Amino acid sequence: MSNGAARLSRGLENATAPLWRALADPTRRRVLDLLRDRPRTTGEIAAQFTISRVAVMRHLEVLASAGLVTNRKRGRERWHYLNAVPLRRVQERWADPLASNLASGLLRLKERVESEGSGLRSSRPAVDVALEVAMAATPAAVFAALTEDPGGWWGHPFLSQQAIDLSLEPRLGGMLVERWDDGGAVIATVTGWAHQRHLELTGRFHLGVALGVATFDLARTDEGTLLRFGFRAVGAVDPGVAEQMARGWNELVGARLKALVEGGARLGVAPDPPNVRPIRSEKRND
Repeated sequence: MSNGAARLSRGLENATAPLWRALADPTRRRVLDLLRDRPRTTGEIAAQFTISRVAVMRHLEVLASAGLVTNRKRGRERWHYLNAVPLRRVQERWADPLASNLASGLLRLKERVESEGSGLRSSRPAVDVALEVAMAATPAAVFAALTEDPGGWWGHPFLSQQAIDLSLEPRLGGMLVERWDDGGAVIATVTGWAHQRHLELTGRFHLGVALGVATFDLARTDEGTLLRFGFRAVGAVDPGVAEQMARGWNELVGARLKALVEGGARLGVAPDPPNVRPIRSEKRND
């Protein structure tokens, strides 16, 4: 192994060490199982264990340090959310024929974490997602991708089948519009804006009669940007649609947006950046 390859291998080991430590403990794995069902407060999680609340909080801190759990303060309660992005990164690294046994084990763990559920959603938001994604790009670059190039990362199957483009008016009250060959639809409206720091979108998001709110908060780090994402929807949402929406945000934000800002990979509905897209001729009624 060359010196460069050895340094890269050591770097990967150091980066994933907190994740392995977090997953090694059965109590922490059980916490992940609970959070896969739905977000929970600290008290709700502690009530599932015979150990003390303080011990549960320490386990949550370890999971948060590994990036597997993120949390939000809502009123007097602190809510905890599963962040599946690190598991995706580990799966991608080890999905190799030389490591097939380990990959199978990771996939089984991922399936377990993501498969269990219960019917305790009736009095809670129909969809409740929170993610923290580290991106090797400046806040300006991430914000530009969010507001100037949504079609570069947002696409099928998370838009209508007939969608050919996506655009956002970069201002309060601006509309996020899905465009078709013969029309289009408003997906959401900008209800919060702080340049290069915060974006909030409120709208239907193809949820039918429900209303969703998506928030993007950016913070500069030594490595680039930490994006804190949240999505909550209230109203009547089919359970299958709610599950697809939760998984969809993991894909859109944790994979596609990250790929765009870090490497320029365009995985959304628009194959070209906004400033080089061909102008489509419009039908005229003479």
